[in-house]
Amino acid sequence: MNKMRYLRIGVATAVLVVIFACTFAHVPIGTLCALCPVGFTEVMLAGGSIPWPLLPGVLIVLAVVFILGRVFCSWVCPTSWLRNVFGGKKPRGLTGRTGVCAGCKSACVAGDEDPRKSDDGSAASGNEELNAGVGSDADTLERASGAPNDARVRNNLLAQGMVLAVLLVVSFIVHFPVFCLFCPIGLVFGTMFAVSRMFVTWQPGWELIVFPAILILELFVLRRWCSAICPLGFFFGLMAKARSKIEFLPKVRVDEGVCIRSEGCNVCATTCPEDICAPTSTRRDLEDCTLCLDCKEHCPTCAIHIKGK
Repeated sequence: MNKMRYLRIGVATAVLVVIFACTFAHVPIGTLCALCPVGFTEVMLAGGSIPWPLLPGVLIVLAVVFILGRVFCSWVCPTSWLRNVFGGKKPRGLTGRTGVCAGCKSACVAGDEDPRKSDDGSAASGNEELNAGVGSDADTLERASGAPNDARVRNNLLAQGMVLAVLLVVSFIVHFPVFCLFCPIGLVFGTMFAVSRMFVTWQPGWELIVFPAILILELFVLRRWCSAICPLGFFFGLMAKARSKIEFLPKVRVDEGVCIRSEGCNVCATTCPEDICAPTSTRRDLEDCTLCLDCKEHCPTCAIHIKGK
């Protein structure tokens, strides 16, 4: 089962449907673009004045990210929605994610299967225990005691900041918010509205080809778009750094008493879209957590909880 994945797809779809319906009902709620800190900053520099009507929405988004972490990325952002539905990050899609842990490079158990059990339900031991969990080679336990998070690709705040700086300078020079031309969130809404116009007015436009083509390039060719390019991630990264220092805010916590990582289990690292190994995660690793809850759902011993201290 992949209940959390289906739930995230449902939540993101509901957001898109509500915005789409309100637009055609002439209810002025705007789109997610109106909540974007990058767009707000670009518009301010391009126009030479503060767009005050946009400020409350931007502050609300940043406040939510500060309290709950990067939940926008996994539960609301159309980028994550598209990757969850159509696949993208090795391998994904409606049936969930299986594959190789970034740290141990060995096949991991999927779903609710318990690495401690053999096929007949009895307790596994020796090589049988490893076969039920993450592979049978002799190096598995040695790797399990290492630091698998060292091998994962972390969000690059510096790279995102450099991209943001370039966009802001260009926006100031040309007096136009240039990121809005190729922002994945804007492209999703642009494609949706272009499709609706085609069926309503029977006037297909060039954007029906251009917008999806740019989206495919950004999401499925530029694999590091979210971690190293997306300027919106820079703002979220700053909020994540600030919240990581506050212990009472909800974060991924592991009950070491029931965690079986020492036995070779790496389910959390395999199911996590950010490749985070929860039992060995540091404050820096948890800055990248999007609270997608995949690790909590698939943990075979229910050792993962989302709570503050």
